[in-house]
Amino acid sequence: MTMVAAAERSKISRQTWHKLLNADIDEARLSTLMKVAETLQTHPLSMLRIYFHGKQLSHFSAQYSGNNKFASGFIADVTYPDNSIVQTGQVFEKIWEVENLGTQAWIDWRLQCVDEHLSVQTLIGSEHYNGNGSQYSLMPLVDSIPIPITQPGEKVRLHVQFRAPDFPCTTISHWKSTDAAGNIIFPHLTGLYCLVKVISL
Repeated sequence: MTMVAAAERSKISRQTWHKLLNADIDEARLSTLMKVAETLQTHPLSMLRIYFHGKQLSHFSAQYSGNNKFASGFIADVTYPDNSIVQTGQVFEKIWEVENLGTQAWIDWRLQCVDEHLSVQTLIGSEHYNGNGSQYSLMPLVDSIPIPITQPGEKVRLHVQFRAPDFPCTTISHWKSTDAAGNIIFPHLTGLYCLVKVISL
């Protein structure tokens, strides 16, 4: 993409783009950095990294950032964004795009389904049903997928196929990154998820 095209797409002047490309962004606004990230199709944290590069931060901030050798940024739901509509029993492929925002490569990582079967109550006709909710679960065709080796700053697309339940509902499936030993890498973060509305036609 040329600087002229980037300026037109982002509605940011060519002069500002010239400064940004030369890492002269000391006075850049956050909204400008967000527009640049969107235009370049990268995670906004990448732009903040450039902004803070070389700046003297407090001891606490530096220590905190120094411990983040592994970091992940969500870029987009490439397919089936939240609350997409699918039909009962439909098989579909969810694709997420994420970026390695850490300082070390992701090697021998997997994306693992971490769903739990929940107890649900639903009204079927005039009768209540009490059960473990498995027939309302979004079922992945595999429980985990390999994450390709991803270097710092690289983006990767992750593909998982699901089968929608046979009953109309809103359902979700949760996924987290694991290392070669099966340990969850970001245990306190939400992770990725697929949230769909299932309808019967």
